[in-house]
Amino acid sequence: MGTSGSSRGPGSGTPLVPTWLDEPTANPLAGDGDGSPGQTDGDGTDGSNDGQDSKPAPRPAIQLPPQPTRFQSARTNFTRFSRSGGSDTGALRRAVRDYVRSGTRGGRNATQRMGSARTTASGALGVFRGFLRDGVENTLRRLDLNNLVGRSAEDLLVGLTNTICQDGGAIDEAIGRDAWLETVAELDKFGIEDLDSLTNEQVSEIFMAYVSHAIVARLFQDIGVNGFRVSASVPEIESFERQLRDYIHRSVRDSFSSDLSNLPNLQDKEINDIVDSTYTDAWSLLEAWGDME
Repeated sequence: MGTSGSSRGPGSGTPLVPTWLDEPTANPLAGDGDGSPGQTDGDGTDGSNDGQDSKPAPRPAIQLPPQPTRFQSARTNFTRFSRSGGSDTGALRRAVRDYVRSGTRGGRNATQRMGSARTTASGALGVFRGFLRDGVENTLRRLDLNNLVGRSAEDLLVGLTNTICQDGGAIDEAIGRDAWLETVAELDKFGIEDLDSLTNEQVSEIFMAYVSHAIVARLFQDIGVNGFRVSASVPEIESFERQLRDYIHRSVRDSFSSDLSNLPNLQDKEINDIVDSTYTDAWSLLEAWGDME
């Protein structure tokens, strides 16, 4: 199902947002160049005040202790959905709603739990910004990836995996990488044959697909690890997974409100903000949809 890494899921004592899930770094996104929009100094600033009037970094917010059984309802409903072969869509809606509401205490915390999947999404948009603004070949040469020049779209994007996907915990990093590779495998669906003729609309489709795959992978790891019957048939498993993926992708598409038509001119912070708002809006909509059951 594309979710590598075996796990029992997070324990009841795991923090809402684990300490090892750091905020995305302030380093320039991959694909940017000297003097271009979004370029930052090595310390992550834009150099506009040369260090004047600097303020101390804010202290991290104190997290409330997690509830011991905060994943229980989500896991119970997810198991019910999976064992129905995908027919109990009400259980799916409740499972995801309870994951957001009880498991993470809201869309913002659910977004922070995405970890490397957030930085991967930003990195991908950073590279696409370079493609649209400077061309594919110039961007690849700036990334010291001359070996990818002239390759097919799929081979090129697979070759960018280590550049786009950031390190993280074993499971966290696997979620980001697997979601990226699943997205690349769907290029035909987006009508992409030549990255030199990439359009803003296609970038939006790739981006939404990536976010969808990442959310599905997060759900599998956090609440879906015990949801399968050993006796389930292949058609049952395929139906269940198809229903889950369609449901999540629909939420991402329906909640997506960002405009990527000006991507070549966006700064790094604007891209990071788009990534976070996309995840947060999707999680929040999934919570709201669960209440409609």
